[in-house]
Amino acid sequence: MQDPAGSTPPEPADGPAGPPVEPDDHRTPGAGGGRRRAVAAGIVGGAAAIIIGAGVAIGLLVTSGSDHEATGQPTPSSTGSHADRPGGGMADPAPSATLDSADARLLASLRPFAVSDCRAAPRVDDGVVAALACAPGVATEAPAPARLSIIRYRDAAALRGDVARRSAAVIDAGDCHRGQTSVERWAHSARRRGTFLCVAAAGRFAVYWTVDDELLGFATEDPDAGQLLAWWRAYDPI
Repeated sequence: MQDPAGSTPPEPADGPAGPPVEPDDHRTPGAGGGRRRAVAAGIVGGAAAIIIGAGVAIGLLVTSGSDHEATGQPTPSSTGSHADRPGGGMADPAPSATLDSADARLLASLRPFAVSDCRAAPRVDDGVVAALACAPGVATEAPAPARLSIIRYRDAAALRGDVARRSAAVIDAGDCHRGQTSVERWAHSARRRGTFLCVAAAGRFAVYWTVDDELLGFATEDPDAGQLLAWWRAYDPI
């Protein structure tokens, strides 16, 4: 068995109110000795106008803030980020309409733009704690497959058990890099290593690989084995 990447794994791969209103002059010509009373009345009237104006301004500001929150609040995104990657120090992302908290954490652990249009997928085994079905979201020289399945295992034992189950269903017939059915190991660094399993059939080449230290598994397929392997070598979602 040979390294499907030829010992070279995938390497991709945030107003003030208007001018103050001048109070109207309430003095009445010919009022004579009532001048002081008129001035006092004007002051009272002006103060009332300022108080009313301030109330309107405050009302506008409150209304404006509510509108901003209603229209400017970001909606749950399908793109990944580094927020929940090891050492990120961020709180767990809130579950969206389609992803629960475990699936949202899985999505957040992927590179930004590595995937798009992610949706919850069935967790086919007790050892799988999160599962997504996505579209590969990073442009590579080789065309990407249509869909990509991503799963996170509960622990290393669960990962090894799933690898063993999948491997037992495969009859090793050669080398993955030749488009043949096989079970192999791949490695790029101490933290980028795992099992690479491929199944060749008429008009279909399916691959499954793990990143052991991250407790992750990925699966996809394409009719063209060479095209799929070229994409895989350039694609790094974590």
